This record gives sequence, structure tokens and C-alpha cells, in this order.
Amino acid sequence: MTVRNQVWDMPVAVEMTMLAVAGFAVVWAYIFWRGGDVKAAAVGGALGVVLPAAAFGISASKLLKPPTAGILVLPLLNPHANLSSWMVWGDSGVSLLILLSLLFTAPLIKPLDKIAVWGRDKRVMNALGLLMSAFGVFVALYTGLVLSYEKGIPFWHSAAVPLLALFMGMAAGSGLYGLLGRVETEKWIALGSGLAALTYLVHLHLSLTGPVATAFSVQGAMSDPATLSGVALAPAAAAVAKFVRGPAWRPQASRL
Repeated sequence: MTVRNQVWDMPVAVEMTMLAVAGFAVVWAYIFWRGGDVKAAAVGGALGVVLPAAAFGISASKLLKPPTAGILVLPLLNPHANLSSWMVWGDSGVSLLILLSLLFTAPLIKPLDKIAVWGRDKRVMNALGLLMSAFGVFVALYTGLVLSYEKGIPFWHSAAVPLLALFMGMAAGSGLYGLLGRVETEKWIALGSGLAALTYLVHLHLSLTGPVATAFSVQGAMSDPATLSGVALAPAAAAVAKFVRGPAWRPQASRL
């Protein structure tokens, strides 16, 4: 059966974009911290807190009533949680990403570094950075996984959608640093954008030549102005991140 989507509208698309950007921004934050660039690391780490928290706010406003919005935070701890739901696992991953990003970033920001004394131990920071990066990649994948389980929308119900979300997150998170003048991310912007475009085109072709319901679903999606705008925006954003740069930052020595 094919249904018309009434829930996953533009605000939810913005929510998932926030999660995708945050997912790879934290990966770069850890990479820059390893290189001694505290300022660049703090930017990505802070985004790992702010963007997922904002995404939770959108999710709560769209899917839940305010009194029950708290169940989004670590729903795995809820004894009545449906462990077969990807939203339970995904929202738990988002919660842990926020927590780990906060713990990783606090020691990098004055005057919080005086309180976050664990930041003085490189082993602790390495562990936090690795865990934060792992959950970042998981969150980027989750944005596609939760869509791919939507059986009522055949165009989404595909293993290609999580891969598409992963590659888009790679391009978006890297592109954010590209806009800030970090040339280190350029090849990852190109790689993520290229893989996302290839995955989308292959998925589009197979869907159009597949079952009638899937082809009908594709035609409906491609007639939607929001979808067409998103498809056009993705390569445009990659080009801007590649060719339009802000002032480059000079690496700062780590205090750890």
C-alpha cells in the first residue's frame, strides 16, 4: 500500500539535516583535537551538543505532546521501551552523542576548563573523542535507517537510504569546516558529495524500474518542490563549501 506522508515534513527534514551535520562535525572535532587545534575542535564539539538538542526539540514538537517529550532522552532506559523500534535506539544514540560531545568540549572552552578537570588527562579525552565520533557516525546513519523502515513509502523503504544519509552527513559535516576555511576537509567534501550523488542516482534508477508502487512513489517525490529543492541544494552547498572559504584558523597548541 502506498500512503501520503503527513508527518515527515520540512521541520523533520531540518531535524535530520541537523543530526547529519552534527554526526560528522564531531568526527572532525576529534581529528582536529588530535592535531592540537583546540579552537576547531571546540566548534565541532559544540555543534555535537547544540544541533542534536535542537533536533530533539523539533522531534518533540512534531511527534509528542510536551509532557511526554522527555521520553526522547535515552528511551532505552524506559522499561516499556519498544526495543524493536529504530527510534528507541536512534534517540538513545542521539542522547549519548550530546552527552559525550558535552564532556569532550567542556575542557576546551574557558572558563569551563577549570571545572572539567578530566580534560587534563589525554587518555580520557581520547576515549571521549573516539566514543563521540562513533556515535556521530551512528547518528548520521540513523537518519536514514529510521526512514528506510517506513514501508508505506516505497521510495524510502530501501537499504540505499541509510547509505545516502551517511554520505550526506560526511559532506555536510566536512563542508561546515570547509566554509570556515579548513582545507583539510576538501577531499572529504568531494568524496561525500560524490558518493551521495551516485547512491541517489542508482537508487532513483532502480526505483523507477522496479515495482509499480515504487515507481509511483518516486514520481510523487520528484514532483514535490521540497524534494527538488533539496536535490538542487546539495551540490550547490558542496560547491560553496569548496570554493567559498572563511578566514583560515591557525592551529592552537592543546592545553592537555
